[in-house]
Amino acid sequence: MNKSKVMRMFLDTSLLLLMLFSCFSSALSSSCQLRGQFNLNGMHKPGDVILGGIFRLHFFPAYPDLSFTSEPQQPTCFGFDVIGFRQAQTMAFAIDEINRNSNLLPNVTLGYSLYDNCIQLGIAFHAALALVSGQEEQVTLGKNCVGTPPVLGIVGDSSSTRTIAISTVLGLYRVPLVSFFFFFFVFQLTHYCDF
Repeated sequence: MNKSKVMRMFLDTSLLLLMLFSCFSSALSSSCQLRGQFNLNGMHKPGDVILGGIFRLHFFPAYPDLSFTSEPQQPTCFGFDVIGFRQAQTMAFAIDEINRNSNLLPNVTLGYSLYDNCIQLGIAFHAALALVSGQEEQVTLGKNCVGTPPVLGIVGDSSSTRTIAISTVLGLYRVPLVSFFFFFFVFQLTHYCDF
């Protein structure tokens, strides 16, 4: 036999063994497990249907020193943002008012999970992923790690740049992201420009 045939047989055998190993290992671990937990600032209210929110509640983060020998710690956020807090409280108030009126959504209780993004894209990504995959081990998904995300939809960031970046990731989970400020900007742009 020549070298190319021997090499091909070796690669085929290796690939077959790898596929068998992955099948058996996935059969042994029949449930999805969280790889880690994010320590995020947020407020939650349980319900039958959960709506998510990512708001700017602080102005800037302070990152701890990076040693590159261990997992980085969550940054500490400073500078309270009254406008972002008011927006988060408005969403919580609206959900509470909808729940109080039994004619709007009979036999359905809305809940919410609202997170602070601290004006950082990385923290906003953590919040978005926590919303679509769950923060606790109790989120049950199927054998292939597919299922209904814990949130039905997310009210996004006030920054269009962060909203667009987050929406590309949320599209993988088929979770809609609505940004109130981004649509206001588009409305203003179409109002003043002739197309």
